[in-house]
Amino acid sequence: MVAFVPEPIDSAERLLGDAARAQAAGRERVRLALIDLFLPDGRRLRDIERAAAANLLQRLVATVEDDLRDRIGQRIETRDAVLATALTAGATPIAAPMIEHAGMLRDAELVGLVLRRAEEHRLSIALRLAAARVAEFAPEPPLIDMLVDDAEPAIAEAAMAMIVAESRRIDRFQDPVLARTDLPAEVQHRLIWRVAACLRRYMIEIGRLDPATADREVGAAAQALLAGYDESATLEGRAIALALLLRADGRLSDALIGRALGEGRVALTVAALALRAGIEFGVAWDMLFDADGSRLAVLLSAIGMDTATAADILFRCVPSDMDPETAAGRVEAFMALDRGRAEETLRPWRLDPAFRNAIDDLNTGLRG
Repeated sequence: MVAFVPEPIDSAERLLGDAARAQAAGRERVRLALIDLFLPDGRRLRDIERAAAANLLQRLVATVEDDLRDRIGQRIETRDAVLATALTAGATPIAAPMIEHAGMLRDAELVGLVLRRAEEHRLSIALRLAAARVAEFAPEPPLIDMLVDDAEPAIAEAAMAMIVAESRRIDRFQDPVLARTDLPAEVQHRLIWRVAACLRRYMIEIGRLDPATADREVGAAAQALLAGYDESATLEGRAIALALLLRADGRLSDALIGRALGEGRVALTVAALALRAGIEFGVAWDMLFDADGSRLAVLLSAIGMDTATAADILFRCVPSDMDPETAAGRVEAFMALDRGRAEETLRPWRLDPAFRNAIDDLNTGLRG
């Protein structure tokens, strides 16, 4: 039987349609993750990604709780030593069960970030292992090593800062970590105050502390925790800073982006794609991890990436459950896609996120 090979124009049109549908599918994926992550263990679907996301979320909440408990305990030690000891020395979670029972972790933005971190870890580890296997045959040192040793001091410093930020996202067992300081300001703000509210309730109801004192001490501890936040020090901030310097030096090329991804530097890859396309970091991230590669293909076409590099990126980012024929079809569709059409398709993603979400919500509501 002769296999059916779609005409290039048909493939390109299908790619544009798939990219449009993928935007809605991405939002639906986060909505379903919100439901699935909070199902009882016996009903939760079991796969590596979902388990990793649930673990990341639990560890993130525990880290915030531990930090707040230590700060509050130190503040009330002279007033109520027993309660202070219960807060600082207790191994039993206080806020985590309460915040989960109240449904306060069903935060679409937070869950989206947790999923993003799990996906990044999976792809980054796979790419770095593959890069390590061929490193001895590579004609040049790894890209990040070259950037750290760059003749331009600002680029070398920015590259080292990005490496430090990356190191915070892996624990000693090489498992992924989502640090509180890597959350966007608004998400971190919500999470800290939600945990603080749970600790306040415990201190009043179990510790018998008067509400006025609890409000004052918990509030001061939370404010102190928030005061140390620097959004530019997040991995996203560090990657964007490095990409901006490379762009200013005329080095944000197709080849550099391809090398960054091939060596598992996912954040730098996303930052470079975002700057080249004129879109937000988060939007570029969603496109890189697109479930079927359609939006990524449109993005690469819109920035005029050369076919060889684009094909390499598309194949590297193929989901593990995508068959080779479908993956090859994405590359063929990319080659057939007119750059002008791709740029027009990308245009809505250049809008302000609130405006874009409002348009999507309006369209969804009117269809319903």
